[in-house]
Amino acid sequence: MNPISGQKPEAIVKEYTSLKKRVFNYTKINFITEEGEFDESICTLIIPDLKEDSPPYVAIYYKRDNSKWFTESLYRKRLRFSFKDGVLKLDRSNFWDWFELSEIKIVVIY
Repeated sequence: MNPISGQKPEAIVKEYTSLKKRVFNYTKINFITEEGEFDESICTLIIPDLKEDSPPYVAIYYKRDNSKWFTESLYRKRLRFSFKDGVLKLDRSNFWDWFELSEIKIVVIY
């Protein structure tokens, strides 16, 4: 019987035992400007201890008035972001229907 062959995990896997979770909470007051436009500043999250060699897990939860929370997976699209040197930049396209939302939660695990 032949043993199963594959990649050796010790060469490609790095285990992180002390992960952190941050949840950024926004209401309409936070993501809509006085002029009624989307405030793109929520697309930039400053996380000083975010390291480039440890990609974060990012999820965005949305809520409309009188509804339950839902995730971006309902949009059938990918969450788009980039990160470097303690700054996580979310793509504006993640918030395409912002005018219908009452709350946004951005969860970052790193």
